[in-house]
Amino acid sequence: MTAMTLPEYAKGFELASKQRAIIELFPEAVDFMGMIPMVSAPAGVYRYQEEGALPTNMAFRALNEEPVLGHGLINDRVEQTYPLAGNIDVDRRLIARHGPDRRAQEERMQVKAKAKLFADAFIYGNNATAPREFTGLRSRLNIVGGSTDGSNYRSRVIANSAASGGAALSLAQLDRAIGLVESPNAIIMPKALKDRYAAAERDTQIGGFVTQDKDDMGRVVTRYNGLPIMTGYGVTRLGEFLPFNEVAVGGGSAVTGSIYIVRFSEDGVAGLEQSPMEVTDIGLTQGGVWYRTNIEYDVGMAVFDPFSAIRLSSITNAAIVK
Repeated sequence: MTAMTLPEYAKGFELASKQRAIIELFPEAVDFMGMIPMVSAPAGVYRYQEEGALPTNMAFRALNEEPVLGHGLINDRVEQTYPLAGNIDVDRRLIARHGPDRRAQEERMQVKAKAKLFADAFIYGNNATAPREFTGLRSRLNIVGGSTDGSNYRSRVIANSAASGGAALSLAQLDRAIGLVESPNAIIMPKALKDRYAAAERDTQIGGFVTQDKDDMGRVVTRYNGLPIMTGYGVTRLGEFLPFNEVAVGGGSAVTGSIYIVRFSEDGVAGLEQSPMEVTDIGLTQGGVWYRTNIEYDVGMAVFDPFSAIRLSSITNAAIVK
């Protein structure tokens, strides 16, 4: 597999080029987009083999005794990409009145909308009900054997609380969820929860190892136990990412939300692309009214390792507890 993140791909264009400027806007609009390695999927299809079960015949043997026969299980998997596309049209009179910056402003607005669409699909996408989009993390991370307490390591959903209506985020449960992911490198959570970490740090009864630094774009990054906390597009004109509108595992009203702990990597949670993002400046259209920019991205996602992500559910928007 060969993979490259969007910021890495953007660096291949000249500094002042339109392609670089627009591609860099995507990870600016959605923070975790800059962390996703994009694996090449020629012809829009990616086939791979997933480890299903380990051999059960490994054992010590006696002298002159043959080993027990057996084998493991490997599952064939297929993922696809789906075109995320759109034209950005700006009336030539608006550019004449306000200058080229007006076109750049329109392009930024459109990119924000496209980035939001990708982010929403990355979490909530369901190809079974929306065949034009890929399936996201929520549908891929399933409860196994009815276990939501972390006792079944195969279950990819762990409940923050089993109570009706959920409960405030427990750092102990967050630590448990992090421990159930192999080499995690990011936490995706509602911005409202991230904003509560400052208050939790001031409470000596709670604490928690929280640090802050800056990413390559100069943005402040909050980390919990070394893992960067991502909030998608946060709270913007586009709405709120990861709202508290889920029903807890214990039932009750739809007032809870979820946190996703992931390992973004070529062998973990990754994006798929038929080809790198294409940005084409078409210029003045045939009708002579609009200057057009076309953005095409044939994109999808995959979870190559089932233990590279987990969902911590049943969290209310309340002060964090131990």
